[in-house]
Amino acid sequence: MSHTIDHQQDALINRLNRIEGQIKGIKKMVLEEKETAAIMIQLNAARAALQKISQILLEAQADHSLMHVNEGADLTAEMENLRRVITQYNKLN
Repeated sequence: MSHTIDHQQDALINRLNRIEGQIKGIKKMVLEEKETAAIMIQLNAARAALQKISQILLEAQADHSLMHVNEGADLTAEMENLRRVITQYNKLN
């Protein structure tokens, strides 16, 4: 695995760990019957963090597909794969 991929994976794991912490905090807020508005703020923050991860992954897939095509991979197959990723991305956002 290249340094770039390792670095990106580490960054994604760090983001996921922060989201996990946010979710645990939200659970605690619910159990402690905190104000609904405060809980909603934290839910929106967690959702935004998940959206950012999906954006990073989409961009990485686009880069990956372009590099594969440049290296001789089948354009049609790469485009179809990228379309599937974009479809899933759109469902998240």
